Amino acid sequence: MKVIAAMSGGVDSAVATARMIDAGHEVVGVHLALSRKSHADTAGSRGCCTLDDARDARRVADMLGIPFYVWDFSARFAEDVIADFVDEYVQGRTPNPCLRCNEKIKFSAVLDRAMAMDFDAVATGHYAQIVQGVHGAELHRAVDSAKDQSYVLGVLQAWQLEHALFPLGNDVKADVRAEAEQRGLLVAKKPDSHDICFIPDGDTAGFLESRLGSMPGEIVDAATGDVLAEHNGTFAFTIGQR
Repeated sequence: MKVIAAMSGGVDSAVATARMIDAGHEVVGVHLALSRKSHADTAGSRGCCTLDDARDARRVADMLGIPFYVWDFSARFAEDVIADFVDEYVQGRTPNPCLRCNEKIKFSAVLDRAMAMDFDAVATGHYAQIVQGVHGAELHRAVDSAKDQSYVLGVLQAWQLEHALFPLGNDVKADVRAEAEQRGLLVAKKPDSHDICFIPDGDTAGFLESRLGSMPGEIVDAATGDVLAEHNGTFAFTIGQR
């Protein structure tokens, strides 16, 4: 098969790409440029999509001997993921931008382009499994329950799953890192990303305020009517937060 390997610059996508090559597929590595800004200098950030990540992805692709390209989806990401993220908070809901990115970018925009270029599938480093059921491709949980990402892939339609490959679904993370070291991949010890990629400092309230402006109001005790404090916008809070 002709496969686009989505290479984030991390260890998971690097090993997934290597396995696609081992399986005999014709593989092309692609890194997604989702922001026109670089967050590489953000202190303490554990986000992704930095210029350093793009460089790491290219170095891994060069080591594996495959073609490598950067696809710029920053405009669509801004509209379909970031704008949606902000709007959901305005509506009083708490969004999951990774879920929306998989739905709108990785397995829509990227998959559409791959198919238009006569590729058969897109492979990623997600921890999930695709099982062929009676009615076609089914999404199943990964073997590694601690790393399972089936939740953020649950919005994918059957046709998208038919053209998706998750080579790490049967593995635990420790084994993937060990394999990366055995293969000599330079990202073998690279830390996992945990932050929202477009909020690398983790300050969600600050990000929302920069987009929406300050919307001050009072925090009132519902039982007594007493004013307890003031806030800069209800978008900074979510039901059930600690």
